[in-house]
Amino acid sequence: MSHSDSEIKDVLKDKRHKQLQLEFRTKKRIGGEPPLKTITKIVLSKRKSLYLDPIKQEFRLVRAVSLNNTNEVKRMLDQGVSPNSMDNERRSALHVAVSKGYSEIVKLLLHYGADPNKRDMIQNTPLHLAACVHNLPIISMLINAKADVSCLDLHGRNPLQLASSKLQILRKGWRDGSIEMVKLREELQQVIDLLLSFLIRGVEERMERLNRNRVNVDELQMVKMTLNTGPAEQLDNQMTKLLEDIEKFQIK
Repeated sequence: MSHSDSEIKDVLKDKRHKQLQLEFRTKKRIGGEPPLKTITKIVLSKRKSLYLDPIKQEFRLVRAVSLNNTNEVKRMLDQGVSPNSMDNERRSALHVAVSKGYSEIVKLLLHYGADPNKRDMIQNTPLHLAACVHNLPIISMLINAKADVSCLDLHGRNPLQLASSKLQILRKGWRDGSIEMVKLREELQQVIDLLLSFLIRGVEERMERLNRNRVNVDELQMVKMTLNTGPAEQLDNQMTKLLEDIEKFQIK
């Protein structure tokens, strides 16, 4: 069955039209102008990426801190990542470094402007954490960076009062026989060193004595010296005296 010239032309014309449509679609996929819907998706995706990238960077910095990766922490800080970066529990990079005792990273974060008074979810400042573990070098760094020793945690305690809580636990353990004398003396020295760090670093100037019995550095040094030389019976009296001394402090 033969076809007329007009029918053949129509068939060729239809094929050419379909070929042009295919080429047009391919061009769009490769590099041509995308449709409006695609453009909208790209714009929204970029906006979301711009919003999430700083947050991702903050998480990465906190992770680097938790791994004690000093070089990576410095690299990220140099790139402009916030020294006050937080994780999803609102713990700052400084909180993490202090809790793990990474003094070099603490020093680095403070140098780049980390806030020593930033609070986590339970209102702890880095100084609260340093006081809990009696990390004296870090306590000194935080105080030098103007950490507020009067900040209260969720239980209404400031860092100095944490020493009082520790003493009460030690005294109870000594009285019920659950702590040995050698261990007790070691722990008491840590508590006294904690108190001395507050006083020596200038906190004494911001403390108001409630009576005439001034508590000073010399008295604390004397107690520390007699811990290992005095009789065992004297330890309980020393702990009671320290607790009374702490109660005389009123931090402004």
